[in-house]
Amino acid sequence: MTEGQKLDSDFDWLANVYNTQGAINHPSELHGLLFGGLASGMRLNSADWLDIVVEHMGVDALDTSRQTRLEEDLISFYQSVDQAVENDSNSFALFLPDDDYEISQRVEALTLWVRGFLEGLALSANASLSALDEDLQEILRDFVDISQLDLRVSASEAAEKEFFEICEYVRVGVLNIYAEFNTPEAPAGDADTPEFSAKRTLH
Repeated sequence: MTEGQKLDSDFDWLANVYNTQGAINHPSELHGLLFGGLASGMRLNSADWLDIVVEHMGVDALDTSRQTRLEEDLISFYQSVDQAVENDSNSFALFLPDDDYEISQRVEALTLWVRGFLEGLALSANASLSALDEDLQEILRDFVDISQLDLRVSASEAAEKEFFEICEYVRVGVLNIYAEFNTPEAPAGDADTPEFSAKRTLH
């Protein structure tokens, strides 16, 4: 996106776009949907990406009357997400509101991000998911549980700690899945790419 379009964070920028466009869904879910596709190895052209954005917003078309560079900014957003994780997967972060938001809002955004990710993965990976090893299958089962977390969360130090731990579990689990579908072929003589570790029991 362009420098002038950026607000306090990428999340705030996209949330503002969604609000201005009268979108019926959540920006975190869109990012999860986007990353579910990327994680399975799917890449979209600009037109297909914008079609997905419009469909997810639940609008007939993007209103560019007040946001004249909106299409370009949304395309840049897609490209930046793809390039960032490709260049440095460790920099990947979930697309969630920051700590200024109530924890219940952040938990809701997390559940929606995970739902979007699972949907994007299912749409693009399809039958390949059944061939994943047991560890990755377990991660996906945990993701289904996380997508159904109780949103009635009261602010407390314990709640913040648990939220952080679940977010980190999701983040590393997503990287495991991304690595499964996007591992580049190593040149002859190179060591194997180390795998991420994402094992954690959810209660």
